[in-house]
Amino acid sequence: MKHSSLYMLVFSLFAFSSCLSSGKTAEKEIKREVKQPKKVEIAFSADSAYSYTAKQCSFGPRLLESKAHDKCVEYMVGKLKEFGGDVSVQKCQVTDWAKKKWNAENVIAHFGDDSFANRIVLFSHYDSRPYADKDADESTRRTPIDGANDGASGVGVILEIARQWKDCNPKYGLDVVFFDAEDLGEPSFITGDSSNESWCLGSQYWSKNADFGRYKKPCAGILLDMVGDKDARFCIDYVSNHYANDLAVKVWKNAKELGYSDMFRTDANGAGLIDDHYYVNLLSGIPTIDIIDYYDPRGGFPETWHTHNDVIENISKSTLEAVGKTVLSYIKH
Repeated sequence: MKHSSLYMLVFSLFAFSSCLSSGKTAEKEIKREVKQPKKVEIAFSADSAYSYTAKQCSFGPRLLESKAHDKCVEYMVGKLKEFGGDVSVQKCQVTDWAKKKWNAENVIAHFGDDSFANRIVLFSHYDSRPYADKDADESTRRTPIDGANDGASGVGVILEIARQWKDCNPKYGLDVVFFDAEDLGEPSFITGDSSNESWCLGSQYWSKNADFGRYKKPCAGILLDMVGDKDARFCIDYVSNHYANDLAVKVWKNAKELGYSDMFRTDANGAGLIDDHYYVNLLSGIPTIDIIDYYDPRGGFPETWHTHNDVIENISKSTLEAVGKTVLSYIKH
């Protein structure tokens, strides 16, 4: 996941039209609309989400064209089919920052038929960062990380949502896309630079070539990225606010009603982030928000980001549950 300079992002955003942006800040909307927290029964197992996250990590770093990568794809496909999904694998070839070509695979699943008036799509990436860019020890920076939080946690939460979807009396049909090659971006500690276009390669390909076949095109999307840290803080980033403000306001409102306002924050704006949702919004036309752990007062991303400390032992079941219940609440209501 790439942290973009704000002026570049703002220039890009306003070169395109927005579908849902209301022109108001999300914070003002939330303060005006939110009522007192109320009890809402949402079936979501944090233990299951944690086990799905741990299973991905057990394969090892999910690097493109590796055995761990292939095992993870097989695992995700198997689980999505077990939960009743119509599953396919979108194979593609991507080119990294060093001009090397890689075979990549986006995993796609559809739940529910045309009886649903609208569909929602959930995204996460599952690949691991090949570099521990932020390790204090320079000798370990060229080695891959487990990516328990940065990748596996989002997949874990979405797998549990897919398991619970049919029994939650959903308002929306559900689509799932697990992106490959998100974290293949240019390592600035090697090259001295890091172009935005070298990140999110799987989502760039999917967004340019999305084909829903017999299924309706989703009316909205939610990306989960780094949703398992013990000290997670989620703010509404600029891309989400610009392209899908109404959706962001509703999701953060749901989180507050569920009692998760300490985690889903409105006391700070999110940064200008180049993440998978940027390309989904820009290229596919599906208004999409990002639930991502980035909080300026804390210093930005969590301490484990792009380090060898991004391991399953640092994943919080409470955080997985908060994110899972918040998203399921939206799908349900």
